[in-house]
This record gives sequence, C-alpha cells and structure tokens, in this order.
Amino acid sequence: MEEEPLRTDDLIVLLEIARCGSFLKAGAALGLDHSTVSRRVAALERELKSPLVHRGVKGCTLSAMGQRLLKSCEQVESAVHEVRLLSGLPGPGPGELTGLIRIAAGEALGTFVVTPVMARLHRENPGLQIEIITQTRPSPYGVGADIEIGVGDPLRTRAGAEALTEYRLGLYASREYLQARGTPRTTSELAEHPLIYYIEGLLRVEDLDVLDRFGTDSHAAFGSTSVHAQLQATVHGAGIGLLPAFVAERDRSLVRVLFDEVAVVPTYHACLAAGRLRRPAAAAVMAAIRAEVRSRQAELLPRR
Repeated sequence: MEEEPLRTDDLIVLLEIARCGSFLKAGAALGLDHSTVSRRVAALERELKSPLVHRGVKGCTLSAMGQRLLKSCEQVESAVHEVRLLSGLPGPGPGELTGLIRIAAGEALGTFVVTPVMARLHRENPGLQIEIITQTRPSPYGVGADIEIGVGDPLRTRAGAEALTEYRLGLYASREYLQARGTPRTTSELAEHPLIYYIEGLLRVEDLDVLDRFGTDSHAAFGSTSVHAQLQATVHGAGIGLLPAFVAERDRSLVRVLFDEVAVVPTYHACLAAGRLRRPAAAAVMAAIRAEVRSRQAELLPRR
C-alpha cells in the first residue's frame, strides 16, 4: 500500500493540536472532523518515522519531535497567511485580520466588555473568526485559547500575564425589595438580608471569596455560578446582590447599597498564549481589548 506523501498543511494540523490540546478541538478550529485530523497526524508520523503526539485521557501533548517541529509549523502557517493576503482572490484584503482567535474569559467581562469589541473587529475584518469561551478560572489543560482573561491565581502568576484592569464589586438591590425590607445602613445590618452571590462550594477563585468581609455567615442565601442569574435574582427581589458594577449599573431598576462602605476591587489579568502557540492575529486583538478596557474605566470602577 502506497503511503500518503508529506503535506505541508499537516504541519498546520499539528500546530493546532499543540494549541488546543486535543484532536477534537483542533478539528473544530480548522473546520475538520476528528477522523481527518487523526489521519493527517498519522500520515505525518509515518512520513517522519517518529511519534509526534502523545494521546491521554485528558488530551494530547506533543512528543519531543513534535515540539521540535513547532517552529517549522509556525513558519508554514505564516507563509500560508501571507500568500492569502497577496493572492488578490476575493476575501480579506492586505492589512485585515484573518483566521481564528479564541478568547477564554469570565462570564461578565466576556459578555459586556470583550464581546462588543470583538463584534466590532469582526465587522471590520470579515476574515476574522471569533470564539469566546466562558470560564471562571483558566483550565490547567488548556482550551486552545490565544487570550485568557480571569481573576486571581493561576493566571496572574503565569509567565507573560499582565494586569488588565481592576473592577468594582458592589451591593445592589431592587427598589421594590428595599421598599419592602428596608435599606441597610451599616454592614452589620446586612445579616438581616439574604445575599445573592456565587455558590461558596463551587467558587474556585480565592479573590472572589469575600462574603465574610461583611459580617455575614460566609454564604449566599441565593447562589449561582452565573452572574446573569445573580443579576436576575437581584432584579426580581430575592435579596441584595454582590455584583460587578459594570453589570449591575446597566439596569436602572437597581439601587446601590452601602456604596462607600462595601467596595471589593479584584483585578482581571490577561495572558497571551506562548509565541509559537499563538494565532497570528492574537496580538492585535489583545491590543483592541486593552483599548476597550481603558475607554470604559468609568463603568468598571464607578465613583460617587
């Protein structure tokens, strides 16, 4: 049986596996099915007479030989990208951003800050494919993300991580709730009110484990892993919500409670994937996110 010849696009497949950590995710990024990715890797391994990918229950890692090929894989990807820009065929023109960019971010920032700027970039660059993955905490096994944004460890201790912005968490309640239950005037009075926040046992970000600062019994009477659910519970009068200001203050039905007394100010950190695992447009996209964050400091850190 005649073996398949070496194909340069097999190197791009290998590069995407290194980025994503699985055949399935690499295939999704490239628009290929799992079996095609597996077949192309197998063909490359036969041609080079060396294993390139180690498969495990938690994903894939490159062998020593696979790691040595990464520079060549990146050069092939860059060459293909340049040819497309110079081809003159219908599609993205010179200077436009193209290709897939995957961003992993917390629900609130991903929805209200990252998504609007990504929508604008996509309108301006039709060849840019955007994927936004919601995660409270970076995955130790990776999601093939070019940009990860999150609060607390392990992101802020990662090489190359940058402090993107601080943001304010504050207490909010609906007008109807306050009319029915009264407005707390001191933090000690919060014990008389149900609090809405994350579920303590499922909260894996130490920087957000803050309820004990307010003299409460350190758990939410109404808890959810979703900021959107917390917001809706607050709007519908389930209690007083500890919410990001840039989320809560969009809803005119909510009122700030103990604004001066209660101010939790965590920091979002951002990290670009390592150079050879970073897709070509990632740096430009990160610059656009930084600019968006700078322009919206009044929402992220509201003052009296």
